Amino acid sequence: AYFILRALRQLPKAPLKAHLDIWLLVLSLFAIGIGSGLWHMQPDGRTLLMDVIPIGLFINIYLIAALRRLFGLGWARALLWWGIYTVAGVIAQKQLPPDTLNGTIMYIPTFLTLAVMTAVLWARDRTVGRAFAGVLLVWSISLTFRTIDMEICSRFALGTHFLWHTLNAWVLWRLLGVLLGRIPISAQKV
Repeated sequence: AYFILRALRQLPKAPLKAHLDIWLLVLSLFAIGIGSGLWHMQPDGRTLLMDVIPIGLFINIYLIAALRRLFGLGWARALLWWGIYTVAGVIAQKQLPPDTLNGTIMYIPTFLTLAVMTAVLWARDRTVGRAFAGVLLVWSISLTFRTIDMEICSRFALGTHFLWHTLNAWVLWRLLGVLLGRIPISAQKV
């Protein structure tokens, strides 16, 4: 909650329409925390949806926001790239066994998209590229902890799942911070 309030205070004073994507990302972060907490306290079909839907919303909203704000794409091109990402994700889910990498397979298209974005941003703007590279590194470690969690749990009761959540909280906060840092520059393009 503290980080969400900090993010809201960093928004420039402007019409809601100019920063709707940022507001939706902040609300998604809040929903991720609530949904994930509920899923881990009471795992069932309903709380599973409360866990995965906000994550999916954050990923998709962030991708479109980054394509618009960081890459300067118009709506048509941003939605085209988002569509390609979405189709790749559906294909990965259909073609690969769901237990691949301990269920981490659903994040592979997002990981690859983040890697491509990092490379392109590194070439265009070293500051933003470095921020994305840090996010990519931490998320790689986070995905590794998620992938090995089941194996580790048999030897270490706490497992590594808590590290997945801890590192992901930083990743999502940092990604939002990159957009917040770019708002004054890109607000004119919205």
